[in-house]
Amino acid sequence: MVDSLVSGNLARNNYQGIIYAVPTNPLPSEPACDKRAAAPLSVTRCQIAQTLPDGTPNPNARFVQAGCETGFNTGNLPGPSGPCNGAAVTIPQGRNRFRGPNYFNTDFTVMKITKLRGWEGATLGVGLQFFNFFNHPNFGFPRYDISDSTFGQIFGLEQPPTSVLGTGFSGGNTSARMIQLKAEFKF
Repeated sequence: MVDSLVSGNLARNNYQGIIYAVPTNPLPSEPACDKRAAAPLSVTRCQIAQTLPDGTPNPNARFVQAGCETGFNTGNLPGPSGPCNGAAVTIPQGRNRFRGPNYFNTDFTVMKITKLRGWEGATLGVGLQFFNFFNHPNFGFPRYDISDSTFGQIFGLEQPPTSVLGTGFSGGNTSARMIQLKAEFKF
């Protein structure tokens, strides 16, 4: 979890690093983030919203408000006179604390291989290859910037590394089920 508001303010002073969000309390063991956080039907966020719908700080937020960090692991909680005027907290976020939704994919191939007469050891195979056989969507990471109003929501799908269309970097949506005909001649 990061705070791009503070990182942006420090960029003016030639600091080009990332400022991690400061937790308000020791963080609990995180449950797996799942499809319920996917937009636009967001019912349950992966993280508690930082602000309430009226824009005021959420008293149950797990991180200090965006822009309230005073150091790398320190920040101020909301107070009676403003969102950054409360008690100071010093809690490190820790490494590898947060997890995105699980990735699951199944590919399946059915082949019929026959020997060719008159050819020593030659075979001909014909079959079907199914990519993402169960048509299971794999959701991407939730928004991890506490200064973003969509913090904790998921807005995209993860792409498999390869498919019928080639590598996942080709720009095509390869997350849907795809079927291809395969012929194989060995001699």
